[in-house]
Formats: sequence, C-alpha cells, structure tokens
Amino acid sequence: MRPIRTWMVVLALLPCLATTAGAIMPAGVQLEKVLTVKDGLSHNSVLAVAVGPEHVYVGTKRYMTVLKRDGGVTVWSPKNSGLKFHQVPAVVLRGTQLWTTCRSPVAGGGTYRWDGLQWEWFEEIKDDMQSNYISCFHVDDKNMLWIGTEDQGINYYVHETNPYRKFGYLASKKGLLDNRVTCLSGRPGELWIGTLSGISVYRGQEGEKYLFTNHSKATGLPADHIVALAVSPERAFAGTTMGLLVFEGGAWRLLGKESGLADPWITALALDGSDLWIGSKKGLQLMRGGRIEPPIDYRDGLPTATIRCLTLGRQADGVNRVYVGTDKGLAILRRP
Repeated sequence: MRPIRTWMVVLALLPCLATTAGAIMPAGVQLEKVLTVKDGLSHNSVLAVAVGPEHVYVGTKRYMTVLKRDGGVTVWSPKNSGLKFHQVPAVVLRGTQLWTTCRSPVAGGGTYRWDGLQWEWFEEIKDDMQSNYISCFHVDDKNMLWIGTEDQGINYYVHETNPYRKFGYLASKKGLLDNRVTCLSGRPGELWIGTLSGISVYRGQEGEKYLFTNHSKATGLPADHIVALAVSPERAFAGTTMGLLVFEGGAWRLLGKESGLADPWITALALDGSDLWIGSKKGLQLMRGGRIEPPIDYRDGLPTATIRCLTLGRQADGVNRVYVGTDKGLAILRRP
C-alpha cells in the first residue's frame, strides 16, 4: 500500500505545479494592476487604449471607460457622450483631441472627436469620409491624423489647412495595395499601412503622383494577411496570421514558433525603444536583443492569455507603462 499512497501524493501535487508554473517577468517589468468590470471597466473585452497625461481612454465591446490619474473611473456611453453606438474598436489622442470610432452591427459606425468641451461626429459622404466602418487610427510625426477603414482605404484630416474640405483620402486607385485596411504605423516621412493583401508604404505626393511602395506575396512578402504594425527608423515589424515579419536591410524574414513565438497568429505589437512587445492568443511576449522571451499569461497575473491590443504610455507621474488589453480585462505593467 505504501507505493500507492506515494503515487497519490504526487498526483495531488500536479495541479498545483501546473497552476503556479509560468514565465518570469522581463527584467525591470512589474504587473501593476488588473482592471475588470468589478473595478469599473465598462466591459472586460478591451479593444483599444489611448494614454494621455491625466486620463487613459479604454475602448471596449461596450462603451468607453475613462481612467483618471487620481483613480476615478468614468464610463462614456450614448447616454452621456457623443458616441452613438456600443462597441469602441479604435481610439487615439492627437494633442488634446480624442479621436475615436464606435460600431453597431446593425446601424453602422462613424468617427468622433472630443476636444474637451464638445463632441463632433463625422459621417460617410456628408463629411468627405470614405466609410463609417473604421478599423484604426494613426497620428504621424507631423501631427497628421490618418484613419483606416475596413473596405474603403484611408481618410486623413485636412480641415485645419483646407476650409473647404474635411478629409482627403487614399485608395487603391491612387496606388494603395488593398482598400481593406487593418492597421497603421509610421516613421518620419512614411506611413505604413497594413491590409489583407500585404503592406503599403506611402511617402506623400509629387505633383499628381502618389508615392507608394507595396509589399505583397508577388514581391516576396512571406505572409500577406497583416494584423499589426510597429515601425522604427531602423526596422519594421508586421504581425500576421503566420508569424512575425521583420523588415531590415531591405529584406523581409518571417519568424514563427521555431523562433520562440508562442503562437504564429499575432494580435498586437508595440515598440518599446529597441524592444518589441508581441501579443497573441497565447500570451504576451517581449522580443529583446533579437530573442523572443517566454510568454506571460494568466499564470503570471494577466486576466487571460488572449491579447487584443497593446499601448505604451507615460502619464504625468512619469512612470512608463504597458497597457495590455485582453478579452477578460485590462492589465497594466510598469517598465523601467
């Protein structure tokens, strides 16, 4: 009977070992807090985050949650804001302006601007918008606002310099690879555009000519369903459904599980200096010095392993943070 009792003890310990095993946090990184609906979050599924000096704006599947630096929480809904619909899939800060979108599977969507005093709603056709179905925003180094749509290319805000028009646009007829835009990023002089057919790099106009360089399978791109982009002057990273694309020295290479990725289907990317944060459905990873570290997931304190969005930011307290949106809440990491 003694061997049987020993085996039973080992079996009893296995669940404990399985639940406590996990990745070690990267050097200098700490889990500061996790926010869920119990803490005032309007919905546990976090789709987008924008960080300002005093407030953090969190777009969710149901309304927008505003986190105040003093710890207060406010929820913006159609009842107390200019937002017309429930889902908030994208948000960005442009100076003191908050730009966002909201979505209804039945009634459509739209683009919204909050200037701290009032809301303005921009609509398809009426306001020179190509579409009400917005997928992403980007503010470049010249403070230009770019708006990616699901099926009609890109809008950019021009009303401050052109009183007769609110938005310009880029589309396939001007050289864009695909009008189905999934993500935007950029570096000085270049707008990087992720689509369902690859990547377009836009460098502005020369007269009537639109300056595009397109990367697709036809030009040697290893994977063309682009999910996320993160671009620096030295290199570019693209998250795809088949792994992580790295553009360096004029050439693309694809990293997969053999390189340390927990899951080849990337869901979010964020550059942190020379490091890269990588989100997938199997956790959060840090690529540091060319090495992809083991995934951080629910065993390390995250609400779940499914990462939906990543944003880096610093508030007025001077602390650098990584905001990790998941489908079960928002995790906030402190970093050096």
